[in-house]
Amino acid sequence: MHLKTKQREFQKHVLKAMEGKEITDQLRWKIMSCKMRIEQLKQTICKENDEMTRHTEGLLRIKEENQKHYRRAQRHQEKKEKIQKHNRKLGDLVEKKTYDLKTQYEHLANLRRAHILELTSVIFPMEEVKTSMRDPADVSSESDNAMTSSTVSKLAEARRTTYLSGRWVCDDHNGDTSISITGPWIILPNNGDYSAYYNWVEEKKTTQGPDMEHNNPAHTISAALCYATQLVNTLSLILDVNLPKKLCNSEFCGENLSRHRFTRAVKKLNANILHLCFSQHVNLDLLHPLHTLRNLMYLVSPDTENLGRSGPFEISADLEDSMEFVEPSAAGETDESGDEHVSDEETDLGTDWENLPSPRFCDIPSQQVEMLQSQSTQASQPIASSSAGGMISSAAASVTSWLKAYTGHR
Repeated sequence: MHLKTKQREFQKHVLKAMEGKEITDQLRWKIMSCKMRIEQLKQTICKENDEMTRHTEGLLRIKEENQKHYRRAQRHQEKKEKIQKHNRKLGDLVEKKTYDLKTQYEHLANLRRAHILELTSVIFPMEEVKTSMRDPADVSSESDNAMTSSTVSKLAEARRTTYLSGRWVCDDHNGDTSISITGPWIILPNNGDYSAYYNWVEEKKTTQGPDMEHNNPAHTISAALCYATQLVNTLSLILDVNLPKKLCNSEFCGENLSRHRFTRAVKKLNANILHLCFSQHVNLDLLHPLHTLRNLMYLVSPDTENLGRSGPFEISADLEDSMEFVEPSAAGETDESGDEHVSDEETDLGTDWENLPSPRFCDIPSQQVEMLQSQSTQASQPIASSSAGGMISSAAASVTSWLKAYTGHR
């Protein structure tokens, strides 16, 4: 009994000791767990501190970059304001220069207009001359009493029509009037029918005599065309317009031209006149590809509002195409003389390139030199007819004196 009692006491004592040890172990485990957690928290805090430091450094870098961008934006804003201010100044300057240029163009147009009107009123006056021509319908009705009134009216209507731009149009001036230049004795048919020239030339080859020289329509036509060529070349100098066709002042002077060469020269003259009319914005409804002097009259008329203008212009393709219908039979003829085989490439300036006004320092006075050379050629070249030679030399002298007076005033 005594041993059992001691055993129980010993067991109790052992149980107490084990309970204390268990409690101690639990406390130690808790302490160890807390230490581990503390260590983990320290590591986490270190990592967070490192990240915080990196974020802080990144934030500082971003702030510095933002400061740089802000300062750069301020500089750009200042540059933008300066550029806008400069652009406003340039805009005002461009507007002022544009106004000054417009004023100078208007002043130049007025000077050109005054010089052209003086030129056409003193040296090359042109006026319409009525010709007493009987209507072919009336002549036909007198010769044939059986002809009906409808046939007479159809003949009269056919006489007043012209093939233009691919269609037949009514021409009120066809054959009724003539246009004189430099005097009433030098006239051209208004309808552009210059067949009397080469008809007389062909007749002169077969018939010789003094009457052929006195009754010479070729002298009148060639003199009028020569004056018209001189006027066109002078107008191109005043208006500063490059002509599409190269035509010398002496083209219609000197020896009698063949039909092919004469027709080609007339077509070039008409093309140059139409080109000048296009450049001065002449009403296209008034122009006709065959009316040489009438187109010139419309060009230099005081009623032409844009006479003397500068700048780009449009060319009417219909009127230019109508030039191809002038003397179609003569276009296919070949000349017997070898000196007349001159291609258009050698005589034309070409129209493939746009004609722009050249700067003052690049201006080459080729046309002026050409005109002076042609005038000297006119003075030195022997002319068959004394009357035509006198008229042409007087015109050359008058043009030279006018150019000297014109350059002297400038």
